[in-house]
Amino acid sequence: MFYSFAKGVLWFLFRLLFRMRISGLAHVPKEGPFILCANHIHLFDGPAMLAFSPRRLALMAKKELFRKKILAAIFRAAQVFPVDRAATADMEAYRHTLKMLGEGKGLLIFAQGTRMKAFENSKSGVAMFALKSGAPIVPVGISGRYRLFSRVYIKFGPPISMEPFAGRKIKSDLLAEVMDIVVPRITDLTK
Repeated sequence: MFYSFAKGVLWFLFRLLFRMRISGLAHVPKEGPFILCANHIHLFDGPAMLAFSPRRLALMAKKELFRKKILAAIFRAAQVFPVDRAATADMEAYRHTLKMLGEGKGLLIFAQGTRMKAFENSKSGVAMFALKSGAPIVPVGISGRYRLFSRVYIKFGPPISMEPFAGRKIKSDLLAEVMDIVVPRITDLTK
């Protein structure tokens, strides 16, 4: 219930404060697990994605955002869960992500792991989760400026199926192969 309320409030605020242009929503699968993989240009990207995604999303966020109890409670109610970016592998976040995908839910991951003006230094975590779960990756490009009444574009691209990679051992070369498909798609959507 909180998620729906928060989504409605965010949708209204983003529409009121920014000239949002959303396209390609039909590319988000109507059922089953999926991963929205986007570039990350501003603190508002996560809330905007939650507001405009046609399906409910879980979102991985840096654990530092969970230090304040009230904020942590709000995040958890909105299906935002912490990840320790300093750890080599945050196994709790890893297991939680695969659990969510195993339950057929949608997940939002920012490929860079942090905010960057240019889309570069993508991490391969999204490929790992997609290959492990079989969930398609929906590339998303975010561009524009989150300034009052400025235009912000969110473009959803066609899903990238993991079926062509099924049965292959998940190693660094396979992760790189998947990201070699994902990264140009996101880059194209930011133009």
